[in-house]
Amino acid sequence: MPLRVLQLNNPAQDTIYTDAVVALLERATVAQSTPYVYPHDRGFFEKNLAGETINILAFDQDKVVAYAALRSMKNWPDYLEPCHYPPERCALMLYNLVDPEYRGQGIGKQLSAARLKAAVNAGFEHLFTTVHPDNEPSIRVLTKLGFQVIAQKPMFSNQLMRKLMYLHLTV
Repeated sequence: MPLRVLQLNNPAQDTIYTDAVVALLERATVAQSTPYVYPHDRGFFEKNLAGETINILAFDQDKVVAYAALRSMKNWPDYLEPCHYPPERCALMLYNLVDPEYRGQGIGKQLSAARLKAAVNAGFEHLFTTVHPDNEPSIRVLTKLGFQVIAQKPMFSNQLMRKLMYLHLTV
C-alpha cells in the first residue's frame, strides 16, 4: 500500500500526533538511524504541532512513519545569524525524520518536496536548512532540489557541526 504524505493544518487538533512523532523519534534513536537529530525532546514536537510550524507527516495506513517541519523565520535563530533577507519571506526546513523500517524508500525526498510546495504556497522566497556534514544522502537530495551549501559551522546549543543550505524559491 502506498504511503500518504499529509500537511497538517489544524493546530488545535494536530497535537494528537505528538505521541506518534515522539515514538517515531525513539524508534530512530534506538536504531541509531538519525545520529544527528537535534533537538529531540517532547516539548519541541508539542510546540511544532500546536502551530509553531507547518508540519508534514507520512503514514503507512494509520502508522506515522515520517515527520518533517517548516518554520517561518519571523525571528532569526542565533545559529543562522540575521542576513539581508526579510525574515517574513524566509523559512527554515526542520527535521526529516523517517522510521528506520521505511528508510531507503524515497520518503525523505517526498517530505522535502512537500515542504518546498508548502513554502511556495505560504509565500516564502528564501528557504534554509541545516544538515550534518556526514549526512550525504540528505545533502544529495537537497542539492538535487536546488539547495546550495552556503556555510559550515557549529550550531545549536550543543555546537553540532552543520552545513547551512539555501534555496531561492520562485513564487
